[in-house]
Amino acid sequence: MVEISDLTIVEQRVWHAFPDGAAVDLRESEDEDAAGWEVRGPDRAVRGQVLRALLLRGASAEGASEGLWLAGARIVGRLDLAYGTLTGPVRLLGCSFEQAPDLYEARTRQLDFSRSCLPGLHASDVRSDGALRLTGCHLTGPVVLTSAQVTSSLFLDRARTTGPIHLDGARIDGALVVEAAQLDGGEEASLSAVNASVGRGVVGKDLTARGTVLLTGLRVGGTLDLEGSHLVHPGAEALAAAVMTVDLDVLCNGLRAKGEVRFTRSRIGGRLNVERARIANPGHAALRLGGVTLGAEVAATGLQTQGQVKTRGANITGALVLTRARLSHPDGAALLASGCTAAQLWLDGTDLAAGHLSLRSSTFTTVHAEPETFPAKVYLDGLTYQTLSPSLEPGQRLAPLKRDGDGYVPHSYEQLAAAYQRVGDDAAARTVRLAKHRHHRSTQPGYARIWGYIQDVTVGYGFRPIRAAGWLLALLLVGSCAFWLHHPAPSKPGEGPAFHPLVYSLDLLLPVVDFGQETAFQPQSWYQWLSYLLISLGWVLATTVITGITRTISRQ
Repeated sequence: MVEISDLTIVEQRVWHAFPDGAAVDLRESEDEDAAGWEVRGPDRAVRGQVLRALLLRGASAEGASEGLWLAGARIVGRLDLAYGTLTGPVRLLGCSFEQAPDLYEARTRQLDFSRSCLPGLHASDVRSDGALRLTGCHLTGPVVLTSAQVTSSLFLDRARTTGPIHLDGARIDGALVVEAAQLDGGEEASLSAVNASVGRGVVGKDLTARGTVLLTGLRVGGTLDLEGSHLVHPGAEALAAAVMTVDLDVLCNGLRAKGEVRFTRSRIGGRLNVERARIANPGHAALRLGGVTLGAEVAATGLQTQGQVKTRGANITGALVLTRARLSHPDGAALLASGCTAAQLWLDGTDLAAGHLSLRSSTFTTVHAEPETFPAKVYLDGLTYQTLSPSLEPGQRLAPLKRDGDGYVPHSYEQLAAAYQRVGDDAAARTVRLAKHRHHRSTQPGYARIWGYIQDVTVGYGFRPIRAAGWLLALLLVGSCAFWLHHPAPSKPGEGPAFHPLVYSLDLLLPVVDFGQETAFQPQSWYQWLSYLLISLGWVLATTVITGITRTISRQ
């Protein structure tokens, strides 16, 4: 029990000011640094037990206006408010604390420790019916706010910490503000908000954090803003935001991170902006978006990474924009987007400086990419798209297909051919399909390659009907000359039509035409073998020509 007669002069000032909520300001100036608490004399010392007695004594007779407003004091001993109910607001501004305050399961109206120096704060399960402010504080120990309930906002803006901040399971109805804070968690997470809930967004612009910013399972009712932040945890996770839910946007434009940035299996209602971000995690994943679901786009223009960018299994309603990005991962895929779904993929000006590109089993409506964007090795099996932009000649689009790390991938050729067909360029589609057969030929044994060369030279694997028509005319000329020089003997002498070498050769070459010459005459010796050759080649060449004519008619 604290007696008024036991109070120091400064404590009496605080005691008498409390019922009216009047301010007691002991600072020499408003910008005084609270970190120098140890040099403050006894004229600025206030015992923690005195403040406890004031705050927990119950409401005064007048009641409504009471509150603690103390600035520039040295708080001696522990401020122990555990399990207490504080009826008035508490403002301890620019104060220095000898020990970490204890507010375990306390209930408060408003707590304001702005610009104070504290060796930590223990406030698990605290309930604040107003804002909880740690703006500009210097915190040299852990801040424990696990399972806290704040009906307004939690302010940590411009705070400096040398210990972890624990917000796991906390519920903040307003905003979580860590703008321009400098957090250093040492070997632990600098900020941990696992399974926490923030109703009106996270404001973290220009945040500096050493140690993981751990947001796994965080639920954000507004926007998560980490624009211009600097996160450092080399070789580990700089930002771990897996299984997170954000109703609006995630803004990480201008982010600088040493360590992995992870959003795996998160749900983001708007867009993810990592434009001009620089993320370095060499030899490992730099940016993970595996399994993420986005209601808008991934904006990554100008992104620079050392380490892998993984969007495997991501479902993006808008576009995946990597325009002018520079991605480097010599140990594997610089961009691993296997199984990714998005409306558009933008790779214009993207520099895959080291590493390959994997788009296996991904689905896009449009892929925007110049041929030089594709690195020396690609993996495109199962990639599905409707349109390739810009529109280029097939020869320019075929080169990456030949560099597929899986070797011959027929699906890739069929997708490219289908894209040309959708814009009405059937000639380009045929060129692609011819290239497909030629690539396939290179994978076959010797005897099959020989037959492939024959098909290629003669009929272009069926995609060059004009060439087939030329061979037909050449064979017709050879046959006509050969049988003009040596007429075959009639099958039935004295019967049948007169022999005509041109018509006879036509009868041999055209499988569905019968001029009566073939059955009326029987060549002998090597002329008989010539007739067999003409019949065989005629079937192949005539079928190719008819197929080409059919394609032309069907297009019209």
